[in-house]
Amino acid sequence: MTVLVPGDVDDAAAVIERNLRGWLPVFERFPGARVDEAAGCVRWLCDVPLPLFNGAIGMPGGGDLASALGDVLEPFDASGRPLLWVLPTHEPAVISALEARGFATGPGTPGMTMDLADLPPVDLSADTVIEEVDADPEALRDAATIALTTNGLPPNAVDPYLDALEGLADRSAIRSFLARRRGAPLATSTLVSAAGVAGLYNVGTLPDARRTGLGRQVSIAAMAAGREAGFRVGVLQSSPLGERIYRAIGFEQRATFTFATRVPTA
Repeated sequence: MTVLVPGDVDDAAAVIERNLRGWLPVFERFPGARVDEAAGCVRWLCDVPLPLFNGAIGMPGGGDLASALGDVLEPFDASGRPLLWVLPTHEPAVISALEARGFATGPGTPGMTMDLADLPPVDLSADTVIEEVDADPEALRDAATIALTTNGLPPNAVDPYLDALEGLADRSAIRSFLARRRGAPLATSTLVSAAGVAGLYNVGTLPDARRTGLGRQVSIAAMAAGREAGFRVGVLQSSPLGERIYRAIGFEQRATFTFATRVPTA
């Protein structure tokens, strides 16, 4: 893998999208998973009827947007599966076309990058620790439960997610971090090493521990691990809740993504 330096990131949306595709080895290990490509997008479907477990990444190519959208969505339409589609754009024409097909699109999602040389240090109180937990099944379950449930997924998403992680041939590319305060697991983050950059994902803090600085510190810890692994650039897509924190860490918005979700009604 060629490590990118900050000056290499001219097309930030493309770099962030390629890093996001670093999740594909997990997606293809979901129960009954199928991963393929259509109209320049990668898509995955599985037997777990939840968004994220079924989805697509990319901007559909071709001269006709409606036709390209239809090509990508064909297996989802046929099966009635819910899906999350992440697109590296928030153009009005794309948003309108997705909404016409039943997607909720929401506001644009900032795609952000930073020079990891500028990363601030982790600063923890004496009663708090942040550890990488991939080798500890119980702690990894705590991290996965916090990550998924604080980001809108139900508790029954945890087991298939953990099973997929366990099946990875190379666990070093996706690393999980857990923050504990006085022994209680409270916050988490995930580092994805792909496309020559360090990606920050799955940042979540339990509601009672928010506004205590744990989200900031567990984010810095994951990026620090990426820097220690040799990466020069950090990337992420920010939720509204996290954007202020990421800007304070040193991330800058370089692109706008669309996170489009469709859940068929019964």
